[in-house]
Amino acid sequence: MTKPFLRSGSLDKLVALGENGQPIYAQAQSIREALRLKNQPAIADCLAIPQLNLRQDRIDWYAPFSGEIRPWTEADDNERRAALAQLDACLTEVEVLSRQAVAAPQAAQQRFGTLLRYLLRFPDAQQVYLVDGKPVLTFWGFDHAEQGGGSDPFACLRSEEAAPVTAAETAIGAPSAPQYDVRPPRAGRPGWLLAAIVMVMTLAALGWQWRQSHDAAPQAAAPAPVLPMPPAAPPAITPMPPLPLAKATLQPAPPTPEPAAPPSDNHALIMPAAAVKAGSTRFLNGEWRAVPDVKTPLTGRLPSLRYRLHNGKGSLSIRQADNVRCRVDVETGLMPSGNLVINSRTKARCSDGSRYQIPEIVCQPQEDRPAACSGRYGADTLYPMTITREKK
Repeated sequence: MTKPFLRSGSLDKLVALGENGQPIYAQAQSIREALRLKNQPAIADCLAIPQLNLRQDRIDWYAPFSGEIRPWTEADDNERRAALAQLDACLTEVEVLSRQAVAAPQAAQQRFGTLLRYLLRFPDAQQVYLVDGKPVLTFWGFDHAEQGGGSDPFACLRSEEAAPVTAAETAIGAPSAPQYDVRPPRAGRPGWLLAAIVMVMTLAALGWQWRQSHDAAPQAAAPAPVLPMPPAAPPAITPMPPLPLAKATLQPAPPTPEPAAPPSDNHALIMPAAAVKAGSTRFLNGEWRAVPDVKTPLTGRLPSLRYRLHNGKGSLSIRQADNVRCRVDVETGLMPSGNLVINSRTKARCSDGSRYQIPEIVCQPQEDRPAACSGRYGADTLYPMTITREKK
């Protein structure tokens, strides 16, 4: 069933949170499975499912369940309060799980507990959606490059709830009107008589000033006539001698150099057309190395995979960053479409006692070119892979 799409965003201005070069969102499938095993479906339902594009610079986010979708910014106060209460309950459970896992003796559990600290962190309120009334976080495990994470991952959601302005605050904040000392008029002459006297004196003063200004102004003298000046004769123009001009010769534009073809890896996996048509995987006999093409510094590097194959069967060994080694048996096969599939029926067993979910490798044949391979880490994360031969 197709998951509901929530949003898509670039990784340019975001920092992926994680430990030892492993971003937490790249472990989305493993984290969701671990939460399911620990009977914490409510926490898993708060996390949108990430899907990284082939250029490794954008992520599409999908809701883990269906329902009416509303951005946090369009929700009313009651919906926000209910959703925030659910997120606070999930945060409490995540903190408990993190402390328990960090205190566990197994290294895998300790790594899991460390990653849980970044689980519910996200850049801002624009990344939160309500799906069927329940909060779902996109870009969880990320933060803005110029900001540091505070102690409360939901501070941006709490600030969205504007506090109502009370009448007391309005009275304190408004500037006070100027106070005047109003005194009663004195007893004596009536007020109208005093006003009439003042008006008559004012009009008399204005009339006297008007007469003085007009009597004292001298008569303006008539302007003297301006005699027209004869126009000046234009200066004589001396003709320039003709310049010797040579005929121009058109030079052809330099040829545009052909772009150099990228160097090909002689050891890259090439699927022979004859073998694909015959349904044979003998061209895989030998030792191979598969490396996820995760080149952005935000995502870090996933461990490389080393295959030893012979006639459709073999083994896979993985060495993780903390020197933990994992191993599992694998099988290869060609699909009716011609695609090559390398997969295992079980999870890899690791030296620290943990289990590692290996990716399913799918390769599409390309004519006279290396095969286009990708690794599916669970149902929600897909990375392009480079597969090269190490030994025959």
